[in-house]
Amino acid sequence: LAKRHKKGWEIFKKAVSQENNQLARIHAIWGIGQLARKDLTYAAPLLALLKDNDQEIVAQAAKIIGDVRYAEAAKDLIPLLNQKYPRVVFFAAQALGRIEYKDAVTPVIAMLERNNDEEVYLRHAGVLALSRIGLEDPVVALVNNPSRALRTAAVLVLRRLKSEKVALFLQDKD
Repeated sequence: LAKRHKKGWEIFKKAVSQENNQLARIHAIWGIGQLARKDLTYAAPLLALLKDNDQEIVAQAAKIIGDVRYAEAAKDLIPLLNQKYPRVVFFAAQALGRIEYKDAVTPVIAMLERNNDEEVYLRHAGVLALSRIGLEDPVVALVNNPSRALRTAAVLVLRRLKSEKVALFLQDKD
C-alpha cells in the first residue's frame, strides 16, 4: 500500500479512522509513516491520533511522528508527557527529541522529575530527548536540584553532549 502513494494513503486513512480493529489501525499508522518518510505532508493525519482514546494508538502515532521528524506536531506532543500510559510518555519524549523542539526542555525535565527514576526507560527517553535538543544551560542548572533523579539525568545528558560542564557534578553529595 505504501508503494501506491496517494491510493495507499487513502486506504491507510480509512483503516486508522475505524475503531474496531486496533492492529489494522497500528499497521495503517506504520504505513503512513512509510509514506511520510518520503513526503511529510502524508503525516498530517497522525496529529488527530495524538488525542485518540486508545493509548496504544497515541503511542504509535507519537513514535512515527518522531521517526519522520514531523515538527508540526511538537506542541501536540508536550501534553503527552503527562500521560499515565508510560509508552505514550516514552514515545512523546523520543519524538520531541528527534524534532529538537527547544520548548520541550522544561516539560521533559518535569517528566523526569515526576518519574523519579522509577521507570529507567522513561529516564532514558528524557535523557535522549534533552541531549538531542542540545541546550546545556537548563541541564547545568540542575546541579543543585534536590531531586537525585534530575541530577542523574543531567549528568547523563551532559555526558552525551560531551560537555565539560559535567565536572560541576563532581561535588554532588551522592
